[in-house]
Amino acid sequence: MKRLLFISMIALAGCQAGAGAGAKQGGAVAQNEDDPCAAVKFASLVGTQGSDVNESMFPDGTRVLRPGMVMTMDYRGDRLNVVIGESGKVERVHCG
Repeated sequence: MKRLLFISMIALAGCQAGAGAGAKQGGAVAQNEDDPCAAVKFASLVGTQGSDVNESMFPDGTRVLRPGMVMTMDYRGDRLNVVIGESGKVERVHCG
């Protein structure tokens, strides 16, 4: 019985190790250590009109943050945040 439990735990650990590695499915962006959310790819948006931002152009899970919006304060390094300021322009593109 103990042997079966031990083998099961090893098998589950092997499944868990491969779960987050590689590229995201469905659209999109290969992750790397320096830029896990692909912010560099979208940095050229800074200074453009927020009304021109199409949310479908970003990876799944991206937050487009507009003035006055409520947002969670949890940090996720693989999540892209596009911040639109009071001026209506994109002020910042960052991970978190």
